[in-house]
Amino acid sequence: MDFREVYTPPFKVTDGGIFIKAANGVKAFTVAAKNLEEEANNVVRVLNDEGGEKYDAVMTFGDNKIITSHASVLVTRGFGHLIGSANLSLEEAFKTQDEFIEWVVKKLEK
Repeated sequence: MDFREVYTPPFKVTDGGIFIKAANGVKAFTVAAKNLEEEANNVVRVLNDEGGEKYDAVMTFGDNKIITSHASVLVTRGFGHLIGSANLSLEEAFKTQDEFIEWVVKKLEK
């Protein structure tokens, strides 16, 4: 499955910057940052090709976390949707989420 079928752009910030959701309502990320709403909005602007400041360094750690050079942490969400509503096998769900994470890292890094 193409990750864009689940993590459908454009993205938006919700709940004061705590979450980033896809256009179809699927939670894409939980955000942890010092300037929560500001960082979440910047990530969304970059992902949506609406400007924003790209990061000097972006890396993944663990199964589903992305950290930026601003020490922001994005915890990738939506796995329950992938194995539930999207009815993917565990293998296909992991592959879809991994492809989404790879795309996000490439988009955010300078």
